[in-house]
Amino acid sequence: MEPQDDPRFLKGIDEFNQQLFFECHETLEEIWLEEHGEDRKFYQGIIQIAAGYYKLEQGVPVGAIKLWRTGIEKVETYGPVYLGVNVESLVTAVRANLAQLEAGQPNTIDTLVPPTINLLC
Repeated sequence: MEPQDDPRFLKGIDEFNQQLFFECHETLEEIWLEEHGEDRKFYQGIIQIAAGYYKLEQGVPVGAIKLWRTGIEKVETYGPVYLGVNVESLVTAVRANLAQLEAGQPNTIDTLVPPTINLLC
């Protein structure tokens, strides 16, 4: 079975897109723990990005910034598309959120719109 056909992978992407970031982290971590090849870092990057949005929900913007930076660094090397994920689109959107948050404008947390992960079939 190809990684992108793993029901857990598809579930994790769906959870991310539903803004269930903690659940996404947990789902993809199952695959990450089993993976020992080149896909491992990719999963970890998505997990870190999801965890960043979860930190933001918890009101910890510094944690979100740190996790987004490390997550972007991991996944961007796989772009523009990897395992059916439009990596380029994801990285661009997370970078935009990162820039907004780093600008430190009032109410940024309330106006930030998390991206969706687009799967290309």
